[in-house]
Amino acid sequence: MESKIELTCESVKGRNDAEVIRFAGDLDATNVQTVLEKVTTFFNEGKVQIVADFAKLRYVNSTGLGILLHLNKSAKEKSGRFKIANVNENVFEIVEIIGATSILEIYDTVDEALASLN
Repeated sequence: MESKIELTCESVKGRNDAEVIRFAGDLDATNVQTVLEKVTTFFNEGKVQIVADFAKLRYVNSTGLGILLHLNKSAKEKSGRFKIANVNENVFEIVEIIGATSILEIYDTVDEALASLN
């Protein structure tokens, strides 16, 4: 059964190169392709500063985490950044277990993540 992921995108005022993507639902193998396609579209449009808002992301598995690491690497290759904000305890625990807290840039709020953009 396919898990539901909903992505809501919002331009960042005063920044042509940035986008906030709000995740809602579960991120796993059944829907990582949707996330990859959406973020890749932004990269191709020159929006290489991405802030992922996980306030409504309930769950991520290892496949979902893998795509987040891939997006982080892709953003850096394009001289951009992929930042994560509002991570709940369940999602953070998975990120921590995999050891990705040292790779992914995680912030308490979207505003903090936006303030840290280049």
